[in-house]
Amino acid sequence: MKPINCLLVDDEDLALDILELYLNRLEGFNISKRCNNVFEADKYLKDNVVDLIFLDIQMPKLNGMEWIKKLDNKPSIIFCTAFDQFALESYDVNAIDYLLKPFSYERFEKAARKAQEKIIGNHQLNASKEEFVNIRSERKIYKIAVNDILFIHSIGNYYKIVTKDKKIMAYGSLTSLEKELSQSNFLRIHKSYMVAVNKIVAISGTSVILPNDKLPVGRKYREIVEKLYEETPTVRLI
Repeated sequence: MKPINCLLVDDEDLALDILELYLNRLEGFNISKRCNNVFEADKYLKDNVVDLIFLDIQMPKLNGMEWIKKLDNKPSIIFCTAFDQFALESYDVNAIDYLLKPFSYERFEKAARKAQEKIIGNHQLNASKEEFVNIRSERKIYKIAVNDILFIHSIGNYYKIVTKDKKIMAYGSLTSLEKELSQSNFLRIHKSYMVAVNKIVAISGTSVILPNDKLPVGRKYREIVEKLYEETPTVRLI
């Protein structure tokens, strides 16, 4: 199973250090980014997909609760705050949990595992439902079986979907398409490439190998690709 990508948002570095320390003790979680304010987090989310946000509330200029209410396509949320007055309000944004600082590792683990169970369940449900994706290209709509997709290549304002027997060019961003596809089946390996995990046969430090293609791995995605090797017995290291 692909690790759960986490975004940590807190204006105190010590609080971020504690979150990072706790998450590193848990299996199945990946820290995608640390942010000291919601503006930095908002910018990151425009180009990246995360599964879970650990979010402080009281921060300068715009607090975490106000920000998350404005956010479209909300990831799962666990609030981490020293203030209890927002606890009831957290239900309005379907927060998974509400951790009051200072919290113990045991309390943190309980919240993280609850989030993990929910996110994995959603991934599995999406995988069972999303058997096809509809792509508009050259005034036509193509119904593509998700399992046929080998990889997707972003080229400027367009992306190219490559299957075993066709290539389809469409207008749009790779990030928007990434949100449509099951996150348990596809992995972003480069700012310009997303690959079907079950089509990967081998990886190296800088490449992902498919049966008939070799794709580059971006520097910031190397750790995620390395974890894939550790968690997927069918993938070879070369």
